[in-house]
Amino acid sequence: MKIAHISDLHFSRSYKSNNIRKTKRLIKYCIEQGFDHLVITGDISDNSDEKDFLILRNILNNFNLLDSGKVSLTIGNHDIFGGVQTANDIVNFPSKCLKINYDQKVKKFVSFFSELFDSAVFPNPDKIFPYAKIIGDVAIIGINSIRHYSRIKNPFASNGKIYNDDFESIKAMLEFDSIKVRKKIVAVHHHFYKNSVEATSSQSNLWNRIEGYTLKLRGKKKLLKLFKENKVDLVLHGHSHELKEYERKGIKFVNAGASIDNTSSTEANVFFINILEDELTVQLKTLPEINPSVPKENEVPNFIPAFAEKIG
Repeated sequence: MKIAHISDLHFSRSYKSNNIRKTKRLIKYCIEQGFDHLVITGDISDNSDEKDFLILRNILNNFNLLDSGKVSLTIGNHDIFGGVQTANDIVNFPSKCLKINYDQKVKKFVSFFSELFDSAVFPNPDKIFPYAKIIGDVAIIGINSIRHYSRIKNPFASNGKIYNDDFESIKAMLEFDSIKVRKKIVAVHHHFYKNSVEATSSQSNLWNRIEGYTLKLRGKKKLLKLFKENKVDLVLHGHSHELKEYERKGIKFVNAGASIDNTSSTEANVFFINILEDELTVQLKTLPEINPSVPKENEVPNFIPAFAEKIG
């Protein structure tokens, strides 16, 4: 099986339209190279804008990828809380986060990509995350690692936490017979190492510097122990805007956080993971920078949000 992994698209028609173009170009490239499954590990939208979710939905649909057997995704902190683009956003961000209904935001996110969860198994009938999918010889486990907002413990809405009920659901899934016998891949937004890279999601350099040092996942040691005990083979994530392959506790990790939202207006990256019976290999592919000589009116497709009527 060949899996393509990208993350942190940070779509924004107003501030990051380049990311939309890059994602379309990258997915087209992945299709040309051939892959069996695409995994996107969160931060689809830069500012939790439903129009951004519609754009990705349309892109996937246009490439015939709006299919649970072809694509899996998880949710990022920007998909729930958004981010900051202006000086006013920085001032208003805490009060904005306090007003957000966390559970409602998660449900709304999932509703835009409902087809991608059709074949999933949900150990907690009241929640979409965590979930599990069986794709051939591989089991994919999708986790929500986004922590609830707190002025003290999560002031920039960028920290992560695996809550106890989710942990127990993940543990239960890993004990399923149908999952035990397969290669196990976890898709989650947050990274599992000490971050030292400045964030790039905001237009404010000051905010990026501060946020870059607060991107923490609480409970990762407990989760790592669970992964090791249950022989998880691979963890795919983003959040920290790097391209990185590393190991923790004998488990391979791949960070595709800089696949789209990076310092270039045109460069795009994808990790290809090739899984054979006894072997798992990772390959990073980079689409080089190009001259973005595209007429302005064609920069971002004017998607007609017909789906918006369906979800109300």
